[in-house]
Amino acid sequence: MKRVAALALVVAACGGTTATPTTTDPRAAAALEFAVSAGRALEGTRFSALSVEEVADLVMGLCGRPGSLPTDVERTVASISSGAADGDPGDDAIFAEVLTAGVAEVCPQRVAAGLSAAFLASVQVAVEAGAGVEIAATEALNAGLSSCLTLDRGTPGDALVTIAAGLFAVEADEAELLAGAITTEQGVTAGAVLAAAVSFFCPEHTARVQEYLAGIIRSPGA
Repeated sequence: MKRVAALALVVAACGGTTATPTTTDPRAAAALEFAVSAGRALEGTRFSALSVEEVADLVMGLCGRPGSLPTDVERTVASISSGAADGDPGDDAIFAEVLTAGVAEVCPQRVAAGLSAAFLASVQVAVEAGAGVEIAATEALNAGLSSCLTLDRGTPGDALVTIAAGLFAVEADEAELLAGAITTEQGVTAGAVLAAAVSFFCPEHTARVQEYLAGIIRSPGA
């Protein structure tokens, strides 16, 4: 219950007390405004002693780092935890979600970059494990995002058609793709892009894509 209440406070509109920015970075005001709400969310946790300015600085620090956002948030929480008061282990999860929400509000491009990196890493692992076709990062991202748009109005099969056209310039319908219009190696890559896309860009389609891909694997003609 405490975790749910904290998240509700984080996503609530900021208001009330304000703080004065201490840096010329244009995002500083947004970070401080967010930190006011974060302070309310952290009440009752072992991180409640953190000041508005300290929370804002942590968010700004995360905004300025490259790489995996979840990893950076985890490291930040661990570094602060060592000096925090004793408390419920769940407080760390609340604090991590508060920081992640702060980054999403103050520097949303950082979240997008993290998702893109995770998407590309997932595709690469799947391609290597299944002996798929190597593709450029930009092509993979475009195909993944396009597949999500297709899934919003169509089927996983339609998304596979979109990916095959975008990555391999193969204009074929779903039946033709599954019958051999693309090579086995290309199929591995297309499937990897589709699976990664729903994992990181459009998770609302995850269940039906997983069922679709599992059906292809089971199918004798796949």
